[in-house]
Amino acid sequence: MERNKKKKFIYASICIVIVLIASLGMVYSSKNNQKLVSVTAKVVETGDIVVRVPANGVIEEVNRHLVVHESVAKVLSVEVKEGESVVEGQVLAHLEPNDVSVRKQIKESQLAMEKLDLEKLENTRERTRINLSRAKTEAKETAERSKALYEAGAISKIELNKSIEALENAEREYLDFNVFRDGLSIDIEKMKRKIDVTKLEIKELEKEQQRAGTLITSPINGIVTKVNLERGMTVSPTNPSFIISDLSELKIEINVSEYDISKVKVGQLVEINSDAIGDGTLFGEVEKIAPVATRIASGQVNETVVPVTIKVDGTHEGVKPGFSVRTRIVSEQKENVIIVPFDTIVSEQNGAKIVWIVTPDNILKRVEVQTGIESDFEIEIISGINKGDTVVLNPSSNLKEDIKVNVNLRD
Repeated sequence: MERNKKKKFIYASICIVIVLIASLGMVYSSKNNQKLVSVTAKVVETGDIVVRVPANGVIEEVNRHLVVHESVAKVLSVEVKEGESVVEGQVLAHLEPNDVSVRKQIKESQLAMEKLDLEKLENTRERTRINLSRAKTEAKETAERSKALYEAGAISKIELNKSIEALENAEREYLDFNVFRDGLSIDIEKMKRKIDVTKLEIKELEKEQQRAGTLITSPINGIVTKVNLERGMTVSPTNPSFIISDLSELKIEINVSEYDISKVKVGQLVEINSDAIGDGTLFGEVEKIAPVATRIASGQVNETVVPVTIKVDGTHEGVKPGFSVRTRIVSEQKENVIIVPFDTIVSEQNGAKIVWIVTPDNILKRVEVQTGIESDFEIEIISGINKGDTVVLNPSSNLKEDIKVNVNLRD
């Protein structure tokens, strides 16, 4: 009986120990299986950061000439095709001669006749002057002889008076001719004015003849980018006959948002990409910034923008006016500075900028930082963290300082 009681006591003690051990194991297991907060993090590095202002635009030629013929004429032949290179003065088309030359010849003949008529009038007037002068001289000589004869008693008083009256008439006619405007003087003046008018008409016809020449030529060295003529057509001054473009100088007109324009300065480098030119990158520089902003439609709203002109550097085979391009103005860049991804930064209501860092023993710490310039995906850190620190990416609002976390490092 006594032995059975001892056995029961031993069994009971063993069961209690087993239960205690099991309980302690469950507590220990529960403690070790408690889930830690997981965060994705990245080791802080130094590198280069570039601020770029993006915008879309279209490549255009700087020098683009509309070749316009200034009179109506029929096209005899077109000597160039679109895409051909031309030099200044090269013939682009031949035109049928018009009647300007004929009208000019008629006016030149008219001028020659008018000059002959003027010469005749001037000769007639000069002969008249000579005759009047001779008549006055002869009348004076006759009057002097008559006076001598009268004094000698050879002629009567009446005959003397007749010679004196003839002299007075001759002198009056000569004076009237030279002092007052006679009919011939008026005719000469009219003819001179008529000649002046004819000369002006000839000059205008000469200008018209130059404008309405039988050739259309290129005003510059360049490429024929548009031909609007065909043989048999009628050329008109209201429409350009050709468009000649100088492809050695290209530009891009873009619109920069009012929020970004403060970052843009004349002379800044511009990176240029386009699907039409493949994977290569062209370069240019900001050449001009418009002095005033403008509003343009952007979807359902109006946007305020500032027009900016970009000069494309150099010449590039295969690059054509009209290509759509993507431009990025390099506004600012720094080398070998601390940079972190944008999604590490938390902005608080008071304006402070916060990052969460993980200590070597996986404890979270909240750190305020001072930031610098920003690129498309990264931001410069001026102070607050150092190279080699581990920062949390896209931190949750539920994070708390000094808790231990499970860290998933990302490159």
